[in-house]
Amino acid sequence: MDENFDATSKDNVTTQGNADVLTELRDLSKKRLFYQRISTLCAAAILVVVAIAAVLMVPRVTATLEHINAVAVKAEDSLEKVDEMTASMEDASDNLNKLVSENGEALGAAVKSMSEVDYEGLNQAIKDLQDAIGPMANFMNRFR
Repeated sequence: MDENFDATSKDNVTTQGNADVLTELRDLSKKRLFYQRISTLCAAAILVVVAIAAVLMVPRVTATLEHINAVAVKAEDSLEKVDEMTASMEDASDNLNKLVSENGEALGAAVKSMSEVDYEGLNQAIKDLQDAIGPMANFMNRFR
């Protein structure tokens, strides 16, 4: 009987051990299912947030990029105009240098001749002319 008791006892212990293992597996599976559901909900929430952000942001980003492109085109046009203006100023500077170099001697001669003018003698001649013509001008003013 001891053997029967031992076999039955072993079967009970094995059955009891299997039941404990199955209970632990069930509890572990429930925990895994719970955490899997949480991670699935988090992933779904992230997907929803990304989708909403994309729906809201894509039109704004597109409009901003179009605005940036328009500004870039205007900037390129402005740079072209600045380049043209710079070239025009260089041409004007070259022409001015050419004018000065071509007329430098003539201008120097004119300044030299102007410096040699006797202004005191010229002023005296103008005064003498006024003295000579003054009485004649008064005479003519009476006939008006």
